Amino acid sequence: MDGFLNINKPKGLTSFDVIRKLRKILKIRKMGHSGNLDPGATGVLVIGVNKGTRFLEYIFNLEKEYVATIQLGILTDTLDMDGNILEEKEVPTITQSELEAVLEEFIGEIEQVPPSYSAIKKEGKRLYELAREGVFVVPKARKVYIHSIELLEFNRDSFKIKVVCSSGTYIRSLARDIAIRFNTYGCVKNLVRTRIGHFKIENSIDLQNEEKIKKALIPVGEGLSFMASVTITNNSSFYFRNGNRVPQSAIIKRSHDARSFSLVRVFDQSGDFLGVGMLKWDGVYPKKVLTS
Repeated sequence: MDGFLNINKPKGLTSFDVIRKLRKILKIRKMGHSGNLDPGATGVLVIGVNKGTRFLEYIFNLEKEYVATIQLGILTDTLDMDGNILEEKEVPTITQSELEAVLEEFIGEIEQVPPSYSAIKKEGKRLYELAREGVFVVPKARKVYIHSIELLEFNRDSFKIKVVCSSGTYIRSLARDIAIRFNTYGCVKNLVRTRIGHFKIENSIDLQNEEKIKKALIPVGEGLSFMASVTITNNSSFYFRNGNRVPQSAIIKRSHDARSFSLVRVFDQSGDFLGVGMLKWDGVYPKKVLTS
């Protein structure tokens, strides 16, 4: 069993709690996930199983989509409603057009300071672990990219948005920073990750559905379908598996979107996935091989 699982993480569990439960269901130890999802959040969590874990790095960098409800006027230590309330502040009168104008300011590349409660490591320890010990570290600002923000609902002291963003974006920080524009506090009231790349919530599996989970494994090659693909001769597959360049003459088929100097999925003539390679003018070079 090598591949990926698209799990709909329930509220109240950490991402590693999900892995612990899946290990019991599938009786498999080797698992990992493609990016942490807060305990209070729900939605898409892509799990790598066995050899699929080696290819999670390509899933991790895909864009993410979230639907978030933002509560104004409240500051918590975690920047969501699961944390301890530190302070409250009056929410000024805000019109929908004013809010939409501020949301527009956050589209594109922005600098963002992650929350002190986050999975970022400092000296080998997660910041949320330090925060639970009473040590609050303010992380350095980092550049992230917001592709779009759509206002879904608007109320006097709260609003709901759909955000499409780069990997590494914190919606809790976004909530805080939007609220600052209106001279108030803001935190996440509800958060759902609805998509990681092509892994969508409508195709995800509930963690309680053990029988469906056992049949829901996505093969590695299929899970990386956002990449272009090439097919090489069966004779050359041995060389590719052993870390050698396969020349252009051994490439018998390529998808229309296969471009030079891009990562591609590599298959043999039987349709078996061999791994990920870098396509260049003189052939395809192995980057990560699915060992037989």
